Amino acid sequence: MEIVKLLITAVFACFLVALVSQYKPEFSLLIQISAVVAVVIILLDSAAEILSQLQAFSKGTKINNEYINLLIKALVIAISGKVICDICSDTGNRAIATCVELGCKISIMLLAVPMLKALAQLAATLVKQ
Repeated sequence: MEIVKLLITAVFACFLVALVSQYKPEFSLLIQISAVVAVVIILLDSAAEILSQLQAFSKGTKINNEYINLLIKALVIAISGKVICDICSDTGNRAIATCVELGCKISIMLLAVPMLKALAQLAATLVKQ
């Protein structure tokens, strides 16, 4: 039922932005940001459920919990970066949106370095055998 709350919030926010932007365009950005915060709050319960399922999965397998945490961090960076880029683009700040997108990509690459090191070590171990 979280999806129903999400959809209603999004439609209401879009309607409100369209209505307010005709009379007070300076408030439309505040409404957009408030809607994003509201949607994130709605999704926190679902995100907590996903995290608990991933942790249970990692306990049942030999997958290192650190790698799952890195993947979750990368997903959070990608999603939040996309939302911020869209908000920047909506306000006409395409250059800032591009910089945010680049920063998110660099951050994700930095997160991937430990996994790449571990993968290289595993490959070297397998080659030696």
